[in-house]
Amino acid sequence: MVMPDPDRSWACLIGVSTYPKDDGLGDFPAVPNNLDALHEILTDPLVGGLLDDHCVVIQDPTNAQELALQVEDIAIRATDMLFVYFAGHGLIDPNFDGRLYLATSHTLQHRPHFTSLAYDDLRRAMLSSGARRKVVVLDCCFSGLAHGFMSGGVAHVAGQLDIRGTCVLTATKNNELAKAPAGAAFTAYTGNLVDVLRSGVAGGPELIDIATLHEQLQLRLRSAGLPEPRVSSSDTIGRLSLVRNASWRPVGAEDPVDLTDPNEVYRMGSRLEENGRPDEAERLYRRSVSAGNTGAMLMLGSLCADRGDWARAERWYRESAEKGNATGMIALGAWLERQGKLREADSWYREAAEFDQPIAMEGIGRLAEKRGDVNEAERWYRKSAEAGRTGAMIALGALFDRRDDEIGATSWYLRAAGTGDAVGWTCLGLMSADRGRQSEADAWYYRAAAAGEPSAMINLGSQALERDERAEAIQWFRKAAEAGSDDGMVRLGDELQRAGNVDDAARWFLRASEQGNGRGMVAMGKLYEEAGDTAAAEDCYRRSIRAGFDQGVLALAGLLVTRGEWDEIEQLCRPLAEAGRIPAMTVLGLVLERRGRSDEAKYWQDQVRAAGSA
Repeated sequence: MVMPDPDRSWACLIGVSTYPKDDGLGDFPAVPNNLDALHEILTDPLVGGLLDDHCVVIQDPTNAQELALQVEDIAIRATDMLFVYFAGHGLIDPNFDGRLYLATSHTLQHRPHFTSLAYDDLRRAMLSSGARRKVVVLDCCFSGLAHGFMSGGVAHVAGQLDIRGTCVLTATKNNELAKAPAGAAFTAYTGNLVDVLRSGVAGGPELIDIATLHEQLQLRLRSAGLPEPRVSSSDTIGRLSLVRNASWRPVGAEDPVDLTDPNEVYRMGSRLEENGRPDEAERLYRRSVSAGNTGAMLMLGSLCADRGDWARAERWYRESAEKGNATGMIALGAWLERQGKLREADSWYREAAEFDQPIAMEGIGRLAEKRGDVNEAERWYRKSAEAGRTGAMIALGALFDRRDDEIGATSWYLRAAGTGDAVGWTCLGLMSADRGRQSEADAWYYRAAAAGEPSAMINLGSQALERDERAEAIQWFRKAAEAGSDDGMVRLGDELQRAGNVDDAARWFLRASEQGNGRGMVAMGKLYEEAGDTAAAEDCYRRSIRAGFDQGVLALAGLLVTRGEWDEIEQLCRPLAEAGRIPAMTVLGLVLERRGRSDEAKYWQDQVRAAGSA
């Protein structure tokens, strides 16, 4: 067996995650993760080996005819292997012999023949290819969504799947239900497919062929109580080697570290990153994931977050959490909390708390406090604090402070400081300042700053600004920035920009944005926009929105206004406005008013006023 020739092989990955909201077809939020993970695996030189530009991802196609043409264009280019994958809704047209259709993001489930890709057209595209071997993977059933399932249809549809010289794998047999679990990183079938392709088969051959892949999927899905997949093939296509077996090692070959040991992998990966070799670090982490190391998924998530690739970072955190890694649960919970998805964040924190994780307990308390349930918040903060979590001690101090219980607040702040967290001294300074004891506050700030606490430095810098002592303010902000505070970096950048030192300001804004600071991203976007690089500015603004910084909405909307892209502005702002984000409500109201939809505009303007008075 040999691997497909990368120069003559192509893959087309199609996934549809969103559907018309008023048509009854449910969305599949996991589908983008399906596409991303499969693209990673198929283009990994150590696994799939395809060239990056030979693995085409088509996400949320809207036009069935254009989709058919895209697939045919890719099919014609392939002369060795052609791999086509689809995830989304499958529909049956009962009026035309139960024909199978693959839904697009504009599909109407009762009119699939006009709004979906007919499977006959996919067959035609596959048959147009001169590829020697063809593989079709369908992660769908033959009907619409019913309470979290991709629903089934009629058995005779399966006969439509056969394509000459082709192997077809489907998520289910006949009319069973293909599961798409809510909140999971992947749909059920593709999650197992990814796991087999990425981790390989222990004790298996060097290359994994289609038949072996299907056998592994059958075993995994059956043992998990999931619907069994189906495979059909012609000729000897079932012996096609699709990927290298990630678990296979040549006799005598040794890995540089124990890939199953998170600490060893982390140390070596960190050294590679520090030495300017992040790609090698990433390969090490991926190898470790293939060996079953869920901690390496967290490392990959952090690496993606550092690059600003938030969607992929979330996918890795979610995969780690679903594999039972408590730290992954906390990382996912924190990410979801940052995105405003508080209910799901709470559920992951609670799962992690079952593993006696004090950070998770603090997270539960924080979310309870956001809901206004102060008693539950205090209960969880106390659990976390008793386990040694200083952040929970600070949170308890703040609770007592808001109750005007200065003695209780002081006790918890001092306890945090006594464990080495100088934030406790900063909080004592803030509490003293609120009560008008500024000299006492300053003493606490200086004590915290001497211990290297950035927020104390920022407070001292802010006081210097109030005295109009900008040189001193810049010194304090610089110290905070050099101590790693992204807030300090942005404040330093602001002051340097005001002083006319734009290049130095840009460096600090960039460092802050690389740490995920949305305000730094917007500041960088403004600089790009002033320099005439609107593409770079737009990228910064969009990243700031993904990072949860509301002012990015205003900045991006302002840029889009200059281009007259009113539809885009409305599409951008509406979901954020519906999620309660005030800047988005403001912009949406203005856009709707300009477009003559005064009643709807007034609704959002009233919402802004109500939020402002709350």
